[in-house]
Amino acid sequence: MKEFFKGNTVIVLALLLPLLLVLVIFLTTYLPYFSLSSDYNFVYATCENNTRHEPGTLSCDEYLDERFSIVNKRISDNELDEPQDEEGFQVRFFMHNTSTNESREIAFEEARSYELSSLLTAPDGVSFSGPEYDGGVSFFLFYDSNSSSGYYLTKGGRRQKQNLINVNANYRGYYGDGFRFMGWILAE
Repeated sequence: MKEFFKGNTVIVLALLLPLLLVLVIFLTTYLPYFSLSSDYNFVYATCENNTRHEPGTLSCDEYLDERFSIVNKRISDNELDEPQDEEGFQVRFFMHNTSTNESREIAFEEARSYELSSLLTAPDGVSFSGPEYDGGVSFFLFYDSNSSSGYYLTKGGRRQKQNLINVNANYRGYYGDGFRFMGWILAE
């Protein structure tokens, strides 16, 4: 085998160089996606509707939007204009640590104690984004449909999928997925 490599060095290099080129392109293109985090953690809320969605009633997404808002950098629990059957909604709050990409459930009182920025972009320039569905481009071996499910941290051309608890972003049906980004934690 050694004699084959010694006698055919040019052929071996001709076969190895394209493979090395593909490997370098892959590493420089996809490796940055695995290392994105923010200096800021965030709070989010999820909602499940245990009753059937009836016409004239709010979906979980609408309920979260109307019920909770950010006022003076704190989560505010708003009274609804029209009374809803609130027993049908199960709202849960979570704090997501962007460094470890892990969430933990928190009580509403803890969520309310955080000073939040409701902007989708944190002060360090990292943004929070949801699923994207658009037509993609394919290039030879690298097929990219530009379709993603889940929620991501993004900055520049980089993005990293977030491991969120109690979120079904793989399917955003007619009534949404019962998720609301509340804000980046500025101070505890």
